Amino acid sequence: MKFRNETLVLLLSIISTFALGQSQRVPSIVQNLGRQEGDHHTKIRLLANVKTITPGAQFTVGLLMRMDEGWHTYWKNSGEAGLPTQIEWMVPEGFVAGEIQWPVPHKYNEGGEVLTYGYERENMLLIPMTAPRTLKLASKVSLKADVNWLECERICVPGSGSVELTLPVSVSQGEKDNVALFNKYRDQIPEMLSLESDLTIATETRAGRVELHLSATGASKFVVENDVVPDFYPEAIEELQIGRTQVTASAADAYLRIPLSVYKKVDGPLLLRGVLVYRLESAERTVGVVEVPLSKEFVSAVPIFGETVPAFDLLDQTFATVEGAAAQQPLYLYVIFAIIGGLLLNIMPCVLPVIALKVFGLVKMGGDHPRQVRRLGWFFSLGILGSFLVLALMVIILQTAGEQIGWGFQFQEPMFVIVMSAIVFAFGLSLFGVYEIRLPGRAVAGVGDVVSKTSKGGKGYLSSFSEGVFATILATPCTAPFLGSALGFAFAQPPGVILLIFTSTSFGMALPYLILTTKPGWLRFLPKPGGWMVTAKQFMGFLMMATLIWLLYILGKQLGMEAVIWTSAFLLAVSVACWLIGRFATLTASRGTYRTTWAVAVAIAVLGYWGFIESILDVRSVIAGVPSTSQAVVTKNTDGIPWEPFSLARLEAYLQDDKTVFIDFTADWCLTCKVNERVVLTDESVVEEFRSRDIVPIKADWTKRNPDITRLLAKFGRAGVPLYVIFPAGRPTEPIVLPEVITTGMVIDAIDRATRVTSAGVVR
Repeated sequence: MKFRNETLVLLLSIISTFALGQSQRVPSIVQNLGRQEGDHHTKIRLLANVKTITPGAQFTVGLLMRMDEGWHTYWKNSGEAGLPTQIEWMVPEGFVAGEIQWPVPHKYNEGGEVLTYGYERENMLLIPMTAPRTLKLASKVSLKADVNWLECERICVPGSGSVELTLPVSVSQGEKDNVALFNKYRDQIPEMLSLESDLTIATETRAGRVELHLSATGASKFVVENDVVPDFYPEAIEELQIGRTQVTASAADAYLRIPLSVYKKVDGPLLLRGVLVYRLESAERTVGVVEVPLSKEFVSAVPIFGETVPAFDLLDQTFATVEGAAAQQPLYLYVIFAIIGGLLLNIMPCVLPVIALKVFGLVKMGGDHPRQVRRLGWFFSLGILGSFLVLALMVIILQTAGEQIGWGFQFQEPMFVIVMSAIVFAFGLSLFGVYEIRLPGRAVAGVGDVVSKTSKGGKGYLSSFSEGVFATILATPCTAPFLGSALGFAFAQPPGVILLIFTSTSFGMALPYLILTTKPGWLRFLPKPGGWMVTAKQFMGFLMMATLIWLLYILGKQLGMEAVIWTSAFLLAVSVACWLIGRFATLTASRGTYRTTWAVAVAIAVLGYWGFIESILDVRSVIAGVPSTSQAVVTKNTDGIPWEPFSLARLEAYLQDDKTVFIDFTADWCLTCKVNERVVLTDESVVEEFRSRDIVPIKADWTKRNPDITRLLAKFGRAGVPLYVIFPAGRPTEPIVLPEVITTGMVIDAIDRATRVTSAGVVR
């Protein structure tokens, strides 16, 4: 170790200087004047707090050290360099000198890299002294000491000198001496910390380090000053190498972490002592000694200095945030969360293109028979319920097979995105009037068209059910507020709970339409049917085309631009098929023409898929050969946040290296994620926080399936994206989790709480 070697060199230099000084020693100067060997920058004197000594009495002597401007000496734990002051006593027989009492030191960052503890300008070390009962009255006692120290400015120079103090012996304790000076330094000697009602301390030993958790209680608040308070100055332990104290503090609490290592395995318990320094708004700076017992088991597991620390397995950790939430909230609360989350799905960005269709259908339902309207609302709700139940069963089956999945998992499959693109495109064409069918697909023309044909064999019911399915499919890429917690809980539960949570979510999503169709009279508050509805219907077609663009964007992110081109060619074949149906399979067409047109249209669509998707794009081979988007290289944007691609190994390395990490769990098919990214995570104030606080930004892209991301989401009790997590430096098991919909203020506040970090010292 660099500093350890330097210390040994200095020690040898001091020893040689001491030897030279001893050989050239001359008689001491009388009374309390000190003599220094050579031209030192530190002057020493020996003082007492009494003018006379009484046989058998206790008194205190003080070694006063005055340093030249810019020079300093060291505390009993000098830190990463330096040496503590040493005193060798030469006193008459029977005198007992106690341990040195050290005032609270200052912390220095020498050369910008070396952290030490010491004193500048002036300091006094207090030594309790006990006189023997055999002292002769009216005699004089001479107390002598050889003092060795290290004084440093830009360079360090060993210093040595001798001091002597002569005191008379009297019958009774004489009057006090040097009162102001002794009181000044006695007040600086830290005592065992007496916890007041405004502070609590919890200690923990784990993974080769000691952690102190300070909590301000009541109205008390910590004053946080970088590199000053809160802090912990550890005392040296011969058997241990003590690393720099790492501090993360806010007004409410502070976390102090002291990493430990050993040069060789230690057998037996130890005691870590140190000076805790903190300040509350209602008081001056407080210092006190804190002791942390280190058990034999803990000490034996402390890593050897310089050896590779065992890898940090993030997925094996227990997150305090998740554990606390899951352990305290009953099942009924998650059911409520699921209902509220399902209700909010209706206004999430993912579902916005479908909302207009629903409202349009409700408007046209307003003039129908109330009983019929109610039944259509029930079938629409059954479509939502059926879709959620199918999703729940798929989740149960896949999890039973050992798959790691989450909410919106179907959008991770390119084939599903291609099929959805074709369906949405066909829906849009029907709204533009290119074609119209009278079977389940007829729902694309709006709920109004469904209701208007309800007298024909119940086809309206089936169409309403189909539209409920369609609405659910487009809702699954988003995680609404409350829904993330409920689904995250459900995905880790038995099949019965999964079914319950999914059913509750479907009820919440269908609730507005159940209410409106149960109370048909309320539909009068909506606009009256009229010619404007044709224009509105065509406008909804453009919303469907916007959804198509979004789906093609997802496909491009998954399989590249070539996939977008050939899928567009397939959609062209679908459009020709739809045009043929609209042009020739009309109500006035003969049965032969009707069947022939449908056969040709289906053939064109199938040939388009086979020719452009199956043969040219060969989507199955592409899917098998393309790595996950989250594994790809992310280009760093110098004008924004320099995101790094997700890698579990790299994330664990950052956390093990005590870095502050921000993870954006996102996906290209998640519109809420994209809104948050464009509105919040590109804001200049947020970008500046990332730069100034040295945050490591990681983008966990879940566009394609990634088992590590899925497992990590589950660790946070979530089943889908978006999710935003900040790991504070040195506290990988105490992450800060943000809600699904974030604001600039939320992100900045979370970063501020996670990165109030200072560094303090280490020992030899």
